[in-house]
Amino acid sequence: MRKSISLICIFCMVLAGLSASVAAQESISLASPIYEDMDALYLISGMGTPSNARPWTKNEANLILSRVNRHTLTGVAATVYDNLLKTLGEGLAFQFKDGFQFGVGMDLNTEGYYHTNSDDFFLEDDWIRGFEDRKPPLRLRFDFSLKDYLFLYSDLQYGLNRFNYLDTYVSIATQYPNGIGSIIHNAAPFPANLGGYFVTHSANYSKTFHTNSMPFNKSYDIDFQTPKRALATVGGDSWNLTLARDKVSWGNGHSGNFIIDDHVDYQEFARVVAFSDYFKYDWLNVFFETNPTTNEELDNFFRVLMAHRLEFRIMDKLTFALSENVMFQNDMFDLRYLNPAFIYHNLNNRSMFNAIAHVELDYSFTKGFNAYAQYVLDQAQAPNESAAQADATGYLAGLEYAMPAGPGILTTSLEYAQTSPALYRRDIVDFLMFRKYFTHGAPPGGPGYLLAIDYIGYKYGGDMQVLQWDAAYRIPEVAEFKLALIGMRHGEVDYFTPNDVVNATRVPTPSGDEVDETLVVSLSGEYKIPKIIRWMEANLYAQMDWIGRRTLVKATGIYKDKTSDLQLTMGLSISL
Repeated sequence: MRKSISLICIFCMVLAGLSASVAAQESISLASPIYEDMDALYLISGMGTPSNARPWTKNEANLILSRVNRHTLTGVAATVYDNLLKTLGEGLAFQFKDGFQFGVGMDLNTEGYYHTNSDDFFLEDDWIRGFEDRKPPLRLRFDFSLKDYLFLYSDLQYGLNRFNYLDTYVSIATQYPNGIGSIIHNAAPFPANLGGYFVTHSANYSKTFHTNSMPFNKSYDIDFQTPKRALATVGGDSWNLTLARDKVSWGNGHSGNFIIDDHVDYQEFARVVAFSDYFKYDWLNVFFETNPTTNEELDNFFRVLMAHRLEFRIMDKLTFALSENVMFQNDMFDLRYLNPAFIYHNLNNRSMFNAIAHVELDYSFTKGFNAYAQYVLDQAQAPNESAAQADATGYLAGLEYAMPAGPGILTTSLEYAQTSPALYRRDIVDFLMFRKYFTHGAPPGGPGYLLAIDYIGYKYGGDMQVLQWDAAYRIPEVAEFKLALIGMRHGEVDYFTPNDVVNATRVPTPSGDEVDETLVVSLSGEYKIPKIIRWMEANLYAQMDWIGRRTLVKATGIYKDKTSDLQLTMGLSISL
């Protein structure tokens, strides 16, 4: 492998000559430590917060870094700044004098998973480190850049499927004849799509011990949702246009964000971003699957989240952002609605639209500290308006802190979030989503696809109270350790609750006669193995999660169904 790479480098230099250049429009993956380092650097410097609309391009990240005065930094803060400057200044592996660059890479990951209670924790959703966080054993990466205006990336991975026919599954039509939310339904105004199956017991996630590196000798074991990340970006010094399958996130929440969140494995979207020192505009259009059936059939209508976000950096210490967004669902595509300057709430035909808005605030009142908040409004009764629809809102607020500590940086945050029972829900157009995972229909007669149902925004959905404290200690380029405590209370409403029940729920969170309570204690660490070979990186990591669950019966004040699980993950990653 090393000889092959050396020959490629020599070939490139002979033909074209190498020239150091930044891939300016390169989109930075949300998994990159750049975001964590930039957030910590801003806190330490008393600079408030960098942009919370992510991912960034390298152009934007360089602008964000340029706001920090390097001369005021010492110790580990100066090291973080220098590392960021170096990383953001790097181009792709092979560079030509005409401005063309390309890179290739490979990730090898081996992971093992163990838990102690497979009787009560038998679904992927029962794991803290679930499908989206688990790494495939093999991933190939390809990226290309042309001068300062074009960047393309795609990956191919060989990984374990989320579901397979060995799971226990049920028909939605049988289990939920009224459908699931409005994304799987049997009523007008759109064609009925009451098909599909979802898993009630997982063959893989219920195992006491499991690994991502087993030989996949059956086709149903392989995740065919690949590439997980594929994008094309064009842009200039202060703008970019992206067509992508990638993770995207808006917001400052540690437990999640209300409009669009990165807890899913990817979203598919078109996005235009324009930015300056004091302002950022983000126009985002996210596209969703609409046909849940198990066969390869045509979609009979479409759904798109049309969203626009304005972010104002009023001063170094204060950032304010607001977004006004709408879910559009129809059996025809109408270009009239793709107006990024339109006030979406005025598209008030509720048979096709559901509007949602939110605001964010970050205030760094002294060096090291940042207070932040987020509020979302899905539905509220206006004067002279009917009360036919239940109010639907959510808010979160938190305080975060960062300080240099020896060779590393210590960060911590405390956050509380609450969502009303009807948040994200409406009888015709809502903010749920599903994704289909291919099982090859094996054995014959089995479903060709199984469904994962989720929220587009806050991963815990509506009817929730969440209190989260987390702390992390990071030594740049060496190691990181994290601790999180999460307490949650959940009422009766989830995405399986029928629409009429959701709308009739007019009580505070948590609703219902019983309240599900969960406590999570999570400890994780990662160590970067010193390089033996210059072009190879290796990391060891581990995570331990304890989950305790119980149900409070409101009428008696007595708890029932107490259970717990200890979950362990260990892994080794090698990147070439």
